[in-house]
Amino acid sequence: MPVEALMDDDLDELAWLNLDDVSQTLDVSEIEHLYQTLELEEARIEVEISDCVEHRNSVDTRLAQLSALHKSVEATSLLVKPMQRVIDATAGNAGAISGHVRELDQERVKLEHALNTVKETVELKSRLSELLTAMETRDVDRASLLVHEYKATSSDTLDSPFIAFASDSSQPRDIIAAATKELVERVTFMFNTAVESNNTREIGRCFRLFPQLGETQRGLDLYSEFLCAAITDKTRLAQVHTTYALRITRLFEAIASVVDNNFALVEQYYGRGYVLRIIQRLQMEGARRACLVLDFFEEERQVKRRLAQIQQVDVAKPRPLVKAKAEKDDGISDGDFKDIASILAEVVLIGRQVAAFSRFLESRAQPEALLLLGDPETQARVFLSPESLNKLVPLSSALPNTMHVDAQTGLVAHTQLTSRVEWLTNVYVELETFCVQRSMAKVMALDDTNELSGWDSAVISDVEARAQGPMVQTSSCVGDVFFVAKTALEHAVAVQQPRAVEAIAQCVLEAFGEFVRVMGQQAVEKWADVASVQRRILVALNNLDLANVYLQKMVDEVRIRLNTEWARLPETDKTKGQNAIDSLSAISSKLLQAQQHSIDQLSTSLLKPCMRSILQHSYRDIKYVLSDEEFNDVQSDNLFQQRFNLRIRKLGHQLRPRLLPSTYTLVVDAMCACLVYDWERAIRQSKFNMLGGMMFEKDVRFVQLCLEQEAGGVLRAKFAKLVQMARVVAEPAETSVAGVDKDVRALLANRVDVQPN
Repeated sequence: MPVEALMDDDLDELAWLNLDDVSQTLDVSEIEHLYQTLELEEARIEVEISDCVEHRNSVDTRLAQLSALHKSVEATSLLVKPMQRVIDATAGNAGAISGHVRELDQERVKLEHALNTVKETVELKSRLSELLTAMETRDVDRASLLVHEYKATSSDTLDSPFIAFASDSSQPRDIIAAATKELVERVTFMFNTAVESNNTREIGRCFRLFPQLGETQRGLDLYSEFLCAAITDKTRLAQVHTTYALRITRLFEAIASVVDNNFALVEQYYGRGYVLRIIQRLQMEGARRACLVLDFFEEERQVKRRLAQIQQVDVAKPRPLVKAKAEKDDGISDGDFKDIASILAEVVLIGRQVAAFSRFLESRAQPEALLLLGDPETQARVFLSPESLNKLVPLSSALPNTMHVDAQTGLVAHTQLTSRVEWLTNVYVELETFCVQRSMAKVMALDDTNELSGWDSAVISDVEARAQGPMVQTSSCVGDVFFVAKTALEHAVAVQQPRAVEAIAQCVLEAFGEFVRVMGQQAVEKWADVASVQRRILVALNNLDLANVYLQKMVDEVRIRLNTEWARLPETDKTKGQNAIDSLSAISSKLLQAQQHSIDQLSTSLLKPCMRSILQHSYRDIKYVLSDEEFNDVQSDNLFQQRFNLRIRKLGHQLRPRLLPSTYTLVVDAMCACLVYDWERAIRQSKFNMLGGMMFEKDVRFVQLCLEQEAGGVLRAKFAKLVQMARVVAEPAETSVAGVDKDVRALLANRVDVQPN
């Protein structure tokens, strides 16, 4: 077996072969296997030995080279040993030098720190000397600046051993503390003196010195007091006005002007966010003065007495709002009503100004408050504390202890004005509700339906319309009702209180319900002459149609106004207001119901008789059993179509001037319903042949075309059954009428040319 055939597994077997195991082997097959394995191993060793013998020369050459290299390495090692000793000595010296360098560097740092401390101590000594000189010469500006610079001195300098050289008599801290205290007293005195003499330049100078002395709160509080006094002077001229809304307007305008004029000044010398303390102080001052104005307003305008009058009326006569004539026995005269209306106007203006003032303060304060949200320490210095807020409230004001500064808006929450705004809202709702009810009652009582011009003659189908002046199609109550409703809703939006909008929207809903009821009554009232009955029904139809248009327009305009004026209010408040305005759209369904009821009344009293008369007149001497000659004569001269067209045009000429275009379309639709009903009954009682049926089909198409021209629209649905009937009576006898209604197929019995089945 060749040596190259040795496998790895055979080699592994030889590696683990034990001589003791071989000597103890007795099995012949195993002995043979071991014998073969030994032979293979012997052959492999012989091959390796032969290889070594063949390459002996190259191996000897390499061994000689290795021996020479060993000698070279030994010689090089002898040469390197002196250099290694020098390097080891140098490394030891470098380590020692590095340690000394580190020590020198530390000493340098200490020396620089000592030099800086000495320098700062010398500067501190110079500043203390200048401070004492400035205090002696009463140079407040220089002294305040030196105190401010002292605050930048590090604590290491003040605690260093060199601090004794800065002052000969006492510690610098004591000197600065005494100087600061004296300077604060001097600046405060100078500020108060400047305020008394109205020296605005000196006031501004002192105001800038307080932050240098570390007295930001004192400076802001004193300046706030000065600004509050300035507001008093600015609003003094408004006291001569008897209109309290104008007084509050002047007050809020003065505060807004003060905030805008001093915003940049405070930010420049005190920093961002510190103006909040002044805004909060001005907010409290505005609330206090506004409450005083409202107290005088309540007393002088006798608001309580007027509210008591209104409540008595509501208890005595809660419903209905409208009667045939204006009511004079409700205990409130026209003069009283004018006073109530004037009070309402002032309440609306006051509510609008209070809301606008709150939005203005929020727009100025909220961005500054957001800057301080992550800095509680600065917040505590800037915001007015609850104790400070309580001191700003008059002792006579019985307010719950809930005032606090809102960290999100930067304004004081639950001020004394908050409760007065709630009172003002309640007063507004009471007054507005009464005025809406009283105005609606007066508007409906003064409706001029009976005095409208151009309605003297009644509508008659067989009479040509007489020439007359322009007709007034709607009465005065429609425009007046929507003017009252829209004015009330705009007032509620202006007050910017969700519950006010909800209350007035509910009041308007009830008032419109009464309006719809009155319009419906006009259609059923009995009158002596036909012209009056027709006038009231047709005018009521026009009023209801126009009211539907006005309603959608009013809702859209009020919604847009609410979204504009309430842009800065919370989303919850805006949602409540929008839902209240959208609820007014429910009136539309009531208007449509009343309109349909009026059309039904018109159909009973006018349209059915007229359409029956027109149909009877048009069918005079008309038959639908025609010979060929008669069919040709009718085609050339159709009397039915001529008569119908003449009469329907006469009726249209009388109705069109009396109705609005959209209302006229509804009336024509009702005319079609009346005509189709009578025509279907008449046709079921008539006899036909095929030619007559063809002529009847043409007549139906002609009548449909005439009425569509009058209505200005398509009336195919109204004439669908008549068209089916015409097709049945016009088709040949053998034509199938599958798919046609059962009652229509019964017309085949009226065909004289069809044998009964």
